[in-house]
Amino acid sequence: MRFGAHCVLYGPETGTDPRAVISRLAKTGAQGCELGERFFGVDRREELSAILAENHMELAGMHCNGLKLMDILTQPDTAMAALEKVAGFMAPLKNKNVIATGGVPVDEIRGCPISGGAPSPELHDPDKVKELAIALNGMVREIREKYGVQVHYHNHSWEFADKGLIWFALAEYAPDLKFALDTGWAAASGFGPLELIKQYPGRFDYIHLRDCGPLKGNPQENTFDQTHKGFKELGTGGMGYPGLIRDLKDVLREDAWAIVEYEIGNFDQNSYLGAIHYLKGLQDMADEYRKEG
Repeated sequence: MRFGAHCVLYGPETGTDPRAVISRLAKTGAQGCELGERFFGVDRREELSAILAENHMELAGMHCNGLKLMDILTQPDTAMAALEKVAGFMAPLKNKNVIATGGVPVDEIRGCPISGGAPSPELHDPDKVKELAIALNGMVREIREKYGVQVHYHNHSWEFADKGLIWFALAEYAPDLKFALDTGWAAASGFGPLELIKQYPGRFDYIHLRDCGPLKGNPQENTFDQTHKGFKELGTGGMGYPGLIRDLKDVLREDAWAIVEYEIGNFDQNSYLGAIHYLKGLQDMADEYRKEG
């Protein structure tokens, strides 16, 4: 795996001073970074390429913030335009990865249990969700053919409501879509990241790494905000990273991107520095374990 860091921790500074942000991330030992369209935009590719080259970094992927799940059903042209905007930015670059979250009105679910999922009734209807997945697959295929870019779906918690209705519909009915699996949100929603990857081999070569506290009882009874605020520095939660990294090396390609994502709480530059060093150490240990095995 190649380890990278998500720029979302730095918020608007990503757009106002990308050189400072990327320089900091390069000093952590990360090989690449993920930027968000929300803060950086899609009009400064040459500037970004120069900054990345100066810091011997790669842009692993660009996060598309404009895709909404209901738009796929009701305004497909709007959904397609959101994806194309980022796809066009990524097309000339080395890593042609668009990371897309299917947005829902988050403010309406912050105080609700994860089991409540998205606020739109259509997103709890298996037939509608299947229709959504098939429609998104057509968009993803068209984007790949037109731009040579791969769309990876980045989950939060709402995809795992209703026994994982949205997530598994995308896995089953959108075969051209890959997953930028957020391991922390999956685990905090009660779904083992490794089991998901094993169930759908070949659909994962880009993941997000988080760590969450020890899971007690039914995790879906926790609210969205409780879960969001419960993420911890990598290796200090309950996800068992030494074993997880060893197992991930067995199921992911060697050039797969694993992006550390910190965004709220007491996280700072040292959080990324510690995480990247920790992960590289675990990867080295996993390699030695393989040799001995």
